[in-house]
Amino acid sequence: MSEKVMNMVQEEIRKNPKVTTQELWERAKKLDRSIASLNARQFNARYPLQVKRSMAPRRGRGGRPRKPRVAATPTTDRAGVRSVLVQFAKDVAAAEGKAQMIEVIGGVDKYVERVLKAAGSA
Repeated sequence: MSEKVMNMVQEEIRKNPKVTTQELWERAKKLDRSIASLNARQFNARYPLQVKRSMAPRRGRGGRPRKPRVAATPTTDRAGVRSVLVQFAKDVAAAEGKAQMIEVIGGVDKYVERVLKAAGSA
């Protein structure tokens, strides 16, 4: 890879993001004769595409924007959240039969409210 060509491509794309690969390729052949041995697709893959990728905003896997991580804030009562979740697990385990199990799980909103309160969100 030619550093002169890479610098030229980078500069031209910054000046004019709509510059065509063909225009860049023609200019590059004048800077470095070895570029003439590349076809347009090879040139695009080695130079303009790499420049555009380095200039693009970072994205997560799959091309989707990354979601911000939810982290514990200083106001989060970790022990309180843990306590609510442990109580929920105990209530589920203590349920005798399907009807009580469904009743406990159906009332999950009260546990969610308690978690949110302990997390400082409510």
